[in-house]
Amino acid sequence: MRIEHKNCLHGYVGEWMQRMSVKARAEGKPSAGLEIPQPLQSLMRHELNLCLMLELFEECLARFEKSLKGKKEDCDFGAYSEALTFLDAIYFFTRMLLDSVAGIVKHRYFYKCDKGRELSKSFSDIYNIRNQEKLPEKLNMLFSACESWFPQLKNQRDAIVHYYETYFIGFERNSEGETTSMQFSPQKKTPEVKDLRSHIGMVMAGYQRFIDGLLDYWDEMFIKPNWYGTSIFRHSTHLLDRRANILWWAYQYGGYRNDNMVVSES
Repeated sequence: MRIEHKNCLHGYVGEWMQRMSVKARAEGKPSAGLEIPQPLQSLMRHELNLCLMLELFEECLARFEKSLKGKKEDCDFGAYSEALTFLDAIYFFTRMLLDSVAGIVKHRYFYKCDKGRELSKSFSDIYNIRNQEKLPEKLNMLFSACESWFPQLKNQRDAIVHYYETYFIGFERNSEGETTSMQFSPQKKTPEVKDLRSHIGMVMAGYQRFIDGLLDYWDEMFIKPNWYGTSIFRHSTHLLDRRANILWWAYQYGGYRNDNMVVSES
């Protein structure tokens, strides 16, 4: 699997840093001396962690689903148990990834504000102040657009961490023998998520759409004279196999599409 995308956060920031260095030299100034923001390093680590969890979750879930087609005594409950672990990890790492994004959004390189108007390093905290006239209009729109997926993700992670939740995975088979995985809580009678892969795909798609909008916002801001007075050229970032998993789940299960993305499944 290979995915090429121009809307890659760490690729964009890397291009911005190179552009700032070239601009400084062209103006006869000392090197900009920019350092890679620590939240960006954190984001790159958590993206890799999340990609691995998505891969392991799919492997275990698919293995258990396959075993369901045989005799009851042949069911691979070890794979089922591991899938539960990796599902929890997906929720944890996604929230950690979002907090890394918040750290980048608030970083002094990328956010200009008056003293006392600094942003929180928590994605949830920034999300909660949307529509309170505390964010620039375009940022407010970006965080408001997360209403379709972020609250549910937050609640699921918080339920596990703070309220002793132990989600299980259930399965439903249609008349054609196709199996759909569901997520349910032992504390409730009905499934919280009726199609688990689609749910995770929706979250991954929501994350990537946020990145798309963030880069568009920076394009508008960076060219302004009171910011950097320059534009950033977006090169395609090439993601192979495991490293492409976030975008793959967004594409395959979350319905994510973008003209700047090329997907090769072979």
